[in-house]
Amino acid sequence: MNFRHPEIIVACTITLMLTGLTMIYSNTAVTAGANPLANPLVFRQAMWALVSLAALAIFTFVDYHRLAEHSRGMIVFMVAALALVLLFAPPVRGVRRWVRIGSLSIQVSEFAKLAMVVYVADFISRKRQVLGDFRRGLLPPLIVLGGLSLLILMEPDFGTAVLISAVGMTMLICGGARWRHVLPLFAGSAPILFVLVRFRDYRWQRLIAFLDPWADPEGVGYHVIQSMIALGSGGLTGVGPGRGLQQLGFLPEPDTDFIFAIIGQEAGFVGGFLLIAVFVALVYAVLAVARVAPDITGSMIALGVAMLIGFQMLINIGAATSAIPTKGIALPFVSRGGSSLLALSIGVGMVLNVARHCPRNDRPAVRGARRRAEEGSE
Repeated sequence: MNFRHPEIIVACTITLMLTGLTMIYSNTAVTAGANPLANPLVFRQAMWALVSLAALAIFTFVDYHRLAEHSRGMIVFMVAALALVLLFAPPVRGVRRWVRIGSLSIQVSEFAKLAMVVYVADFISRKRQVLGDFRRGLLPPLIVLGGLSLLILMEPDFGTAVLISAVGMTMLICGGARWRHVLPLFAGSAPILFVLVRFRDYRWQRLIAFLDPWADPEGVGYHVIQSMIALGSGGLTGVGPGRGLQQLGFLPEPDTDFIFAIIGQEAGFVGGFLLIAVFVALVYAVLAVARVAPDITGSMIALGVAMLIGFQMLINIGAATSAIPTKGIALPFVSRGGSSLLALSIGVGMVLNVARHCPRNDRPAVRGARRRAEEGSE
C-alpha cells in the first residue's frame, strides 16, 4: 500500500467521520431515541459532516499558493474575530469561545489553527534564507503565534493555545529555525506555563487529578476515574454497540472530550487500536504528501495539517487514558462539534491540493510503472 495516494487520506477521513457519527448515536440513543433521523445531535453532526466533505472537495481544487498569498490577511481577520469573541460572545459555562450565527455556534479558534498553518508555511517559504536570524527570521512568526495564543488563552482555552504554539514551533524548526534560538524559548516558556497552571485553580486541580485521581474520586478525579472504568470494562472486544454504561450520566462529555473512552468500552482494545491505526495511517499519508510536495509552501502546509491532526489525537486519547492531564481537545473528525470537523476537513482539502500539484513524474503510480518497466527490461 502506498501512503502517498490521496485516496488513503480521503478514506481515513471518511472512516473517522463515520466512526464519530456512530459513537454520537450510541451515546445519545437512550435519551434522544433510537431513530437517528429524529436524534438532533446525530442529525446536526451529519449535516456538519456533509458540509465538511463539500468543503474538503472544494479546497482540493483551490490553489494553495493563492491561499498563501492571503495568509497575512487571514491572520489579521482571525485576530479581529478572536478579539470580537472576547468582547461580545456570550459566556457558555464560564468561557467565551463561540460565535452564534442563527442556530449555529462557530468556534473561531478552530479556524485560527488553519490560518496559522498557512501563515507560517508562507513565511517559511518567503524567509527561509533568514530563518537563522532571530530578529528577521524567527521573531515575526513568534509574535503572530504569541498573539493568537494569548487571545485564545483569554477565552480561556489553554489546550488550544498550547496546541497552536506547538504546531507553529514544529513547523519553524522543520523549516530551518536554529536550535540555539529555539531552545532558550522552550526553557523560558516552562516557568510561564507553570504560572498559568498553578494560578488557575481548575488547571491545578486537573494536574493533581492526573497525579492521583483516587485522592478525590468524587471531585477532581471523577472524570479520569470514570474514563478508566469505561476503558477497562471494554476488555478485548468491548461490550457491544450501544451497551456502554459510562455515557449514561457517569462520564461527562462522552461524545466530545472523552469519546475515546466510550469507543474503548463498546469496541474494546481491538476497536481502540484500529481507530488509532486509522489516525496513524492518515497522519503518515499527509506527511508523505509533505515529502513529495513541489515547493516549501506545500510541504509546510501538509506538515502543519499532519501536526494538527496528530497532536490533537495524542492529547485527546492521552487525556482519556490518563496518560496526560485532562484537556478539552476534540478527537479529530470523531468528537461532536461542527467547527473542528469543518476546519480540519478544509485542512485535508488543502493537503489534497498540494498532492495535485506534485510533478507528474514524482507521483507514486508513475514511479512504480517506470520501476516495473526497468525491472522488466533487465
